[in-house]
Amino acid sequence: MDTNRLDKIEEMLSTLITMVGNLNDKQNNMEVRLDNIESRLDNIESRLDNIEARLDKMEARLDKVEESQNSMREEIMAKLKEIQADQDHVWEKAVRNERDIVKLKSHLQL
Repeated sequence: MDTNRLDKIEEMLSTLITMVGNLNDKQNNMEVRLDNIESRLDNIESRLDNIEARLDKMEARLDKVEESQNSMREEIMAKLKEIQADQDHVWEKAVRNERDIVKLKSHLQL
């Protein structure tokens, strides 16, 4: 082979080696970026797990509050029923007393 041709082949080989080196550098950079992205995703996943745990705790607390409110409501309704029964009883007594007073007045006036 002649020298020109060998020089050209050598130059092409050198260019190919440079291109492969550049591709390897780019691949390494991409791998580093991918590792960073994976790390960030792991961090986000961890934070989401923490948020989920906090939400579970809040739901449990809310359930307790709702249960407590239902219990208090039942107590209040029972007391209101007692008060209503007492009021009805007092009104009945008041009406009876008023009738008795009217009867006494009518007897005394005769």
